[in-house]
Amino acid sequence: MLKNYLKSALRNLKQNYVFTGINTIGLSIALAASFIIILFVINEFSYNNCHKNRKSVYRILNYYSAFDHTLTGTPFILASTLKEEFPQIEHAINTRSIREFTIQHKGEDIPVNDAIGSSSEIFDIFTLPLINGKNTMTLLDDKQAICLSRSMALKLFSGTDVIGKEIIATINKEEHALTVTAVFEDIPKNSTFRAECLINNSFSIAYFNKKYETTNAETNWEENYWHTWVRLISDSNPSLIESQFTRFENKHMGENPVYHYSLQNLSDVYLGSEKVMNNNIQGNWNSIKIFSAIALLIVLVAMINYIILSTAVSSGRSKEVGIRKTFGAKDNQIKYQLLTESIVLTVIVLPLAIALMILGLPYAEGLFHTNLPVIEANILYYILFYFILTVLIGIISGLYTSVGLSKLTIINVLKDQNMTGKKKNFVRSSLIIFQLVIFCFFVASALVIRAQYQYSLEKNPGFHNKNVLLIDIKDSQNYTPFLNEIQANSNVIMASGAYSGLPTYSSMTMMFPHHQNKEKKVEVEGMIIDFDFLQTVGIPLTEGRYFSTDYGSDLANSCILNEVAVNALGIKDPIGKKINNQTIVGVVNDFHLHSFRSDIPPLKIWLTEKYLRQIAVYYKAASAKDLIPQLEKSWKKIAPEQAFSYSTVEEIIKDMYSEEKSRFSIVSIFAFFTMLIASFGLFGLTLFIAQSRTKEIGIKKVLGCSDTIIIFSFLRINILYVVIASVISIPITLYAMTEWLSDYSVRTEIHWWIFALSFLISGFVVIATVFIHSYRVTKLDPIKSLRYE
Repeated sequence: MLKNYLKSALRNLKQNYVFTGINTIGLSIALAASFIIILFVINEFSYNNCHKNRKSVYRILNYYSAFDHTLTGTPFILASTLKEEFPQIEHAINTRSIREFTIQHKGEDIPVNDAIGSSSEIFDIFTLPLINGKNTMTLLDDKQAICLSRSMALKLFSGTDVIGKEIIATINKEEHALTVTAVFEDIPKNSTFRAECLINNSFSIAYFNKKYETTNAETNWEENYWHTWVRLISDSNPSLIESQFTRFENKHMGENPVYHYSLQNLSDVYLGSEKVMNNNIQGNWNSIKIFSAIALLIVLVAMINYIILSTAVSSGRSKEVGIRKTFGAKDNQIKYQLLTESIVLTVIVLPLAIALMILGLPYAEGLFHTNLPVIEANILYYILFYFILTVLIGIISGLYTSVGLSKLTIINVLKDQNMTGKKKNFVRSSLIIFQLVIFCFFVASALVIRAQYQYSLEKNPGFHNKNVLLIDIKDSQNYTPFLNEIQANSNVIMASGAYSGLPTYSSMTMMFPHHQNKEKKVEVEGMIIDFDFLQTVGIPLTEGRYFSTDYGSDLANSCILNEVAVNALGIKDPIGKKINNQTIVGVVNDFHLHSFRSDIPPLKIWLTEKYLRQIAVYYKAASAKDLIPQLEKSWKKIAPEQAFSYSTVEEIIKDMYSEEKSRFSIVSIFAFFTMLIASFGLFGLTLFIAQSRTKEIGIKKVLGCSDTIIIFSFLRINILYVVIASVISIPITLYAMTEWLSDYSVRTEIHWWIFALSFLISGFVVIATVFIHSYRVTKLDPIKSLRYE
């Protein structure tokens, strides 16, 4: 039975080659776009699946109550202490990225980006299969031990049989001879833990002891510079362990500690760390939701295309149905036959869609601003989801036509009452309008996103957003001599430093009591700067004064607030009042410390000498081409071993809103795909309608009807579809885009011209599509048209 269905399905698809060809193009485009998004979504959800013990592995999070931040950093001593005091914890380790790590190879120093300091138990926490090396319990016990990834071993030795070989490495500016104790397989790309090599954690301890001139980094509960991972014994209750953390904290950090620990399962690290600071690799739920919704709409358009074309050709199939019923065919047999045709068509399209997806992946990576690797461990999931989606589209697309045709009676076929009339036309018209609504929504949304992007670039954030350079200072010892060189340059108007220039991604918050209600706590952000920084970046005062070297106490005892902080803290006449033992000497205009996605926070500004990481340079307009080489030359005199690293404020602002630019590109491209798929459907529909009206058109031409009137008869109904779709799309777009814009504290208006332009674009595409075939119809010989059928 199935074999007969398949043979019949292939024969009918071949006979209706125009229908098959148009649907093949539309479905292949829709499936390819959907497959790329499915690849992205599966990869997002598969993070850390490569670690076999992920269900029992937890990261310790550190809530810093003084600043209201959840951190990934924890003290070194935490791991060993947890293992000693909690019998449910089987393994516990510290990990720390070694930033200054190079390996000597063929006379060159090769920088290693992912060098991790840890202990031998790391092999019991993460799944790191060994190629060479046996006893995982002692691999990193020796201070001079190093474990290499397969790629690193091949790069250094052109092979993996390297146990016992020596490597000369520079770690934190000191040269060391390390011995290879193991080679492990490259860590899959869907792991939040990344490592090219592993070394003993003693190097990270020595680094912090030297940097902060201490001797107890490994025992100090205040030094939160390591990540702590634990593996629980099977069937352990993590909630029970967390409930005992308060007692644990009080024991080791005293009463009312500012640090509070919690557990985060390894499976939740990637998609569950939105509110965790210093989390390097993490996903975005909003991206998953948006891309999934786009994929759904694209698939809907393709399915609607199929249904529209199916109803158009159904008149030709009705005679076949009538004949088969005359010879005893049952309703279910006909329904299954038509459904089989639909499924076979989508399955035939599947290889083409996969080929298009593979071709489109490099472009999609640039569009999504993310890597889209085909992960070997996920291949089964890709195939399963691709096949299920393909078959599902075939079933849903063919359901309407198969049910409608299978219910026809022989009498209805003889009377030519087959799925025709108002009901069929209403369904077809509704589906066309629905397609156009999706397209109009995409176009209008893309225009709103672009308008917000342009508005964000051009809107004054409250400080100079042009003619400012931000130069990175890695070593604080270079700050003062380089600042003097900058200030001596004739192209520079002003220059000064800060921990981070404006606008900034970094955030530092603290809690202060309200001045009128002491029980109420107010969250205030902090900003640390040098003298003259506020003047350099153009932030005006509303009252009081700027910081000045004329006041000797400013460095330690003075602060400046913004207007939001004054109001939030309930401070009346703020000048001279104290906050956190510092005197308020000035109040500045509100400005956007971060992007327009967040409100202007209450802000406390104070001076520092130690933590000045960037210098802001306000320069004369049009002098950048001359100034940058001059500053680089000055930098090379002071720090010849360090690269000259800078950004313009314009570049930083553009980068800050790159997500909006990316969203505009994504929505625009999917709008194009939607219209392309819909256009093929409209073209096919016009073709079938023209064939059914061939004799009518011939009669009209014989009676003297002009080509213009005939063409307009085709265009009229389609123009009406565009008008209706545009009107319906307006409230949908307004709601969706108003919700999207609500995430911005400063946002553009949704102007009327956006909907007008959306209407014109969709109208032009529809008219052009329908006009092409309707024009050809008018050029047919009326004598031949009258002989048609």
